Amino acid sequence: MSSSHVKWAIALIVIGFLALLNNLGVVSVWSFIWRLWPILLIIWGIRQLRRRGTASGKGGMKVFSDTVETTDSPYIRRSSAFGDISVRVEGAEFAGGSASTVFGTVAIDISAVRRVTGYGQLDVHTVFGDVTINAPADLPLEISSSSVFGEVRTGGEKAGGKTWRSPGAAERRLVIRCSQVFGDVTIIRA
Repeated sequence: MSSSHVKWAIALIVIGFLALLNNLGVVSVWSFIWRLWPILLIIWGIRQLRRRGTASGKGGMKVFSDTVETTDSPYIRRSSAFGDISVRVEGAEFAGGSASTVFGTVAIDISAVRRVTGYGQLDVHTVFGDVTINAPADLPLEISSSSVFGEVRTGGEKAGGKTWRSPGAAERRLVIRCSQVFGDVTIIRA
């Protein structure tokens, strides 16, 4: 018996049981159901979102689903709603990309990166979520942030101002642009 047949069979049993309780005068089922029928719409909507989130492919928008990934690609692009994004870049070269989430956190580990190539910019956007970026200590960085009810921390200290640059003169820096609402950005330099 397929799972859809089992679900229909269980639904028919429950409806029959409720009708029996109503006929015996134990519970006034129909008035109760009439008041709560919008819950069925909510459940159906959440099911549709979950189905779409789990069916989404690489690089697409995921809903109600976490992304945990290791890649050697020099470019990342991930987005999520109601889910966390965790990406570890294992390649020595990194060109940047983007990661965004609503009601989730973003964790990007670029500690294996040795050179910034190509585009050289990483855009990270969150609403009600924190951002953690793990970068090597010797990788030149420039961080610009726009935050509402959040702060940027580098090496455990609050970064002053809207832009922070790692010390030293480097011709090629990874530019990290962050925008967050109700969340913090933490840059770990190891």
